[in-house]
Amino acid sequence: MKTLVILNPIAAGGKALEKKDEIEAKLKENKIDYRLHISKSSDDIIEVTKKNLNNGFSNFVGIGGDGTLHYIANALAGTDKNLGVIPTGSGNDIARNLNIPSDIGKCCQIIKKAATKKIDLGLINNKYYYLCVAGSGFDSEVNDLANNTKLPFKGPFKYKYSVYKTLITFKSKKFFIRYNNQKKEDFGMMIAITNLHSYGGGMKIAPDSDPTDGLFDVCIIKIMNKMHFIKIFPKVYKGKHVSDSSVELFRTSNIEVDSSHKFSIFADGEYICKLPAVFKIVPKAINFITA
Repeated sequence: MKTLVILNPIAAGGKALEKKDEIEAKLKENKIDYRLHISKSSDDIIEVTKKNLNNGFSNFVGIGGDGTLHYIANALAGTDKNLGVIPTGSGNDIARNLNIPSDIGKCCQIIKKAATKKIDLGLINNKYYYLCVAGSGFDSEVNDLANNTKLPFKGPFKYKYSVYKTLITFKSKKFFIRYNNQKKEDFGMMIAITNLHSYGGGMKIAPDSDPTDGLFDVCIIKIMNKMHFIKIFPKVYKGKHVSDSSVELFRTSNIEVDSSHKFSIFADGEYICKLPAVFKIVPKAINFITA
């Protein structure tokens, strides 16, 4: 079974590239028939994946973080190919959600066995697929800051810094939401449309989200004062925020979202587009290599 391994050299500030020799040694130790490609850009990740769909490769493995997997998934969606990961990014939420270990040797053993699980994908505006969480509002402002900060923070620390920095100036806006023949108009801080349960380096925004149930778990954080937000924010890492009266959760297979402010949408930590947007679940759209 041939495997195309795509290494993102800028993942985690270059840490992924530093592990190249160790990863290749483990791939060879496990007798994996692989070819390594070091990506040049996000477009390159998509292009090299698409170009090799008919070149005998069954497995496409990302060395990097959530963003790397995001772009490979956009090329693999709806095919019979398998997506795998050796997580070397900053947050690695997709791997964490799917119980993929951080140990390189164990990851290579999983890739060698190539046991797969069919999981759902989210689809934005009938164009952009995502694996984990799409968010808009406060969390998209946080993502923008986290992706552009030059401070030496990684994973949860980077997102925590960005959360509190964004909170200083952020003001809630009105959201317009349609789903299941219902309409909602309410002031709020953010909306997260989830396929997997955590993002941002381990924030369990929708702790019961299941990537095999054909439904999004949608989390709306309603308007609240900043002291209230500071109080409940730490609870999100254990999924305990959901009991707060300012948090609303529901499930749906499709949803339309707009706002009085043209917030960005980020999915899998990557910028997608501006609101408004239509989100649809695509059931069992990709094969993921899991333990």
